[in-house]
Amino acid sequence: MDVSRAKFLSARSRFLALASITTLAFGFALETARAELLARVPSAREMAVCGDILFVGTKGSSVYAVPLSGGRARQVASGFSAPNGVACSGGRLFVASRNRITAFAISRGGALSGRRDIRRDLPDSGGHSLRYIGIGPDNRLYVSFGSPCNICLPRGLQGTIVSMNQNGSDLRRVAWGVRNSVGFDWRGGVMFFTDNGADRMGDDLPPDELNQLRPGGFYGFPYFGGQIRLRGFEDAPPPARQIPPVFNFQAHVAALGIHFFRSLGGDALVAQHGSWDRSVPVGYQVVRVRFRGNRPVSATSFLRRVGRPVDVKEAPDGSVLVSDDAGGAIHIFRR
Repeated sequence: MDVSRAKFLSARSRFLALASITTLAFGFALETARAELLARVPSAREMAVCGDILFVGTKGSSVYAVPLSGGRARQVASGFSAPNGVACSGGRLFVASRNRITAFAISRGGALSGRRDIRRDLPDSGGHSLRYIGIGPDNRLYVSFGSPCNICLPRGLQGTIVSMNQNGSDLRRVAWGVRNSVGFDWRGGVMFFTDNGADRMGDDLPPDELNQLRPGGFYGFPYFGGQIRLRGFEDAPPPARQIPPVFNFQAHVAALGIHFFRSLGGDALVAQHGSWDRSVPVGYQVVRVRFRGNRPVSATSFLRRVGRPVDVKEAPDGSVLVSDDAGGAIHIFRR
């Protein structure tokens, strides 16, 4: 192990130890949350609450179902290439993997049947190929496609968010110039999406982003990260006017899943997966983004001790569900 790697691991260990100590003092005490392990799910990623069943996508090859009333996770579909994204609508489950979008009928107890690929032509996104999927208020599927590398010029549908009908038809690009969005949700009919900032530009640049969707809009990548010019594109003229972020997170926190919570008065929780290339690690927590009207105004720590959180969802009773791909766990926090 080289010296820089050893220093990073040491710093990360100190950070995580401090996080676990400060949680009781500031996290749970302020938010009055109680933590439980709901289920073990290997490499747990995006979640979908479908009635009394929680479906969980993974970085592996399988999708799992977890009873929200309690019980072991059960593998309900397999044979995918990283089925990161899951979403449900009208008695169907949609799974977004690296190379396709697949639909299933949901039966009693979370059993799946009628497997059918509705799209097989997803773009190659290289290292940013873990798809996120959601159902918009227009009942269309929304799917994110990452850019293929750290800072480079995307091609085709790389670096975009698209929408389509639930049968896979009528694909439309709704956002471009997006580096790597692995989380979005709607507030008052308006989509907000996270975007991960570029690496290897120092500890504090560029910021991670929270964006508000303007259909068809250009969000700056690879010319801008936040409103900072990115390395190698400092003098390059962008192809369109950038829509700037509505909120900046700290650089390298790796903001992923976002969900607006009825139980939090319409504020959002955002999973910060955590940094890997920063001298002092940041992230590794869930933050609460407070809104005033339809604008985000602040972000404060909400939950720690959740490993490397990927996604957040609200259970029917208002509890907070958090997936952790490093620990292979689904946590539930009851207020």
